[in-house]
Amino acid sequence: MTDFEHTRVIDADPRTVFDIASSMTSLDSWTPEGVEVEPEGEGTLHARVASGSDVHDETGYVDTDRDRMRLRWGGTDTGYEGWLQIEPHTNGGSNTLATLHVKFEGGAPETLGGEHTASVDSRIEQALDRLSALVRDRTETTR
Repeated sequence: MTDFEHTRVIDADPRTVFDIASSMTSLDSWTPEGVEVEPEGEGTLHARVASGSDVHDETGYVDTDRDRMRLRWGGTDTGYEGWLQIEPHTNGGSNTLATLHVKFEGGAPETLGGEHTASVDSRIEQALDRLSALVRDRTETTR
């Protein structure tokens, strides 16, 4: 098993960040390059993940815990899962700390280190960048 985790401070209210991130119509807007997701009904996602010349087409789950401001997802048969935790950032303002965590189990190339590990880290950072930009764009249009 290999875990990856990155955090980002986002300049917006935590509830606003969570609502944007967990909206089923927004999910595909903040996934990293090479990852496409679309809802397939309550609690189900369809994902297409490109990694080099390989494309994985999977159905998985998504679970939204509004009280804890946590979004969880994973593949049903892949040994992959992830979560996004949104919480207040304690700097005296209305900032948010967004933590994105993914885990790979078994013989997935991502568990072996090297190029695949660097790619996962890069994709997590890109997803957090995209989420931050999406929140900024959506909150600026409502001001």
